[in-house]
Amino acid sequence: MLGTDIRGIMAEEEEVQRRQEALQSLMSMRERLLRESLEARIKRARGTGDWTNLSPAECASIYKEERVHLRAQLERLKAERDRTRGKLSALKRAKVRAQRIRAAEAASGKKRK
Repeated sequence: MLGTDIRGIMAEEEEVQRRQEALQSLMSMRERLLRESLEARIKRARGTGDWTNLSPAECASIYKEERVHLRAQLERLKAERDRTRGKLSALKRAKVRAQRIRAAEAASGKKRK
């Protein structure tokens, strides 16, 4: 029965799929922020009360730092997404293998009767 726990494999597969969806959501949010122009970022920051006393040069400097940080986050998220994608395919292969084992066990049980 080793390797035939289909329910456990399916539960883990669902969990990994949820994680993959969450990673995709985080990545799209980071990508959206990276596409934001300096003017749009200044407008958004001033709308929330941030950057009100900063000069345009200081805003530009902070904006550049944020973009570097966002790119680093995005790279980490992409690496995690790739790892999760690999784990998901391994789980799908395990599920197929478990289903084949179960089918073989059921077939051999019918032959014995």
